[in-house]
Amino acid sequence: MSPSLLEHINSGKYLEVNGIRFFYQETGKHDEIVLLLHGFLTTSYHYRKLIAILGKKYRVIAPDFLGVGLSERPNSPLSHRMQAYHLYSFLEKLVGEKKVHVVVHDYALPILAFLAKEHPELVKSLTIVNGFLNLPKFRFYLPVSLLRIPLFGFLLSFLFRPPLLRFFYQFFLTKKGFIFEKGWEKDTYQMLFAGKARKNTLEYLNNVDRSSHALRDAEDGVKSLIGLRQIIIGDEDTRLSPYQTEFIKMTLRTSGLATVPAKHLPMEECPEELAAKIEYLVDSYSRNKAKTFHFSRNKTDSEE
Repeated sequence: MSPSLLEHINSGKYLEVNGIRFFYQETGKHDEIVLLLHGFLTTSYHYRKLIAILGKKYRVIAPDFLGVGLSERPNSPLSHRMQAYHLYSFLEKLVGEKKVHVVVHDYALPILAFLAKEHPELVKSLTIVNGFLNLPKFRFYLPVSLLRIPLFGFLLSFLFRPPLLRFFYQFFLTKKGFIFEKGWEKDTYQMLFAGKARKNTLEYLNNVDRSSHALRDAEDGVKSLIGLRQIIIGDEDTRLSPYQTEFIKMTLRTSGLATVPAKHLPMEECPEELAAKIEYLVDSYSRNKAKTFHFSRNKTDSEE
């Protein structure tokens, strides 16, 4: 275990919700809250660089989804509907009635969509990072697609030791020339494939509802959001089809699209550039809110 992972574990917190413990990182004591939600084959640990940057300006919360990383797993299957249900309870207990700015990576978008279907008022702004929404037509990127093959994926997972993990992540998910820091692959193995974590990771990857009914619910969820939103993709992310990005733009009714110098893991590859784009949206919300307040106050004064 590297000093980085040890610090992540020691500085993290646990919150029991519905009888299950969430592990999460929390830093900063500012008014605006930024919630970081991880995708496939990542955990809150993989947000550590972004947490350090954003924590200087905002209150940052980054949980591990249940059954992933250091969060406990429930007795129910690790589906995105289950994750959305417990995630809302987690936020309700941790931040109360406060609204949050949400950053979703990869598979976290469908999970948030299910949450938003019931609680759209929770989200102030939404930043989608290399996300996908049309689950029936999503083509899983290679490490995930291999692990999803019945029996073969289970056997292959035993080969996902640190050296092979580094190869897969660097070859398929990051830009050529990017190098993870020393010990990163051992940390990722510890979080996702060591002991019982392997079984949970495989279940999490396989319990994806790709039905048309799930798609309708996900669409309804994101369409109900009224806050600011932006889509960010890595400029070399060939694992994410252009169709998925266009589908998200159409569903969210937005044309906003920005790129960052990364492949699929910009929180690891270019955290400063990603943080700058998140900050821009969060600060835009604050400026718009201030203008609205100023307009309302002047209107009241004139009426008096």
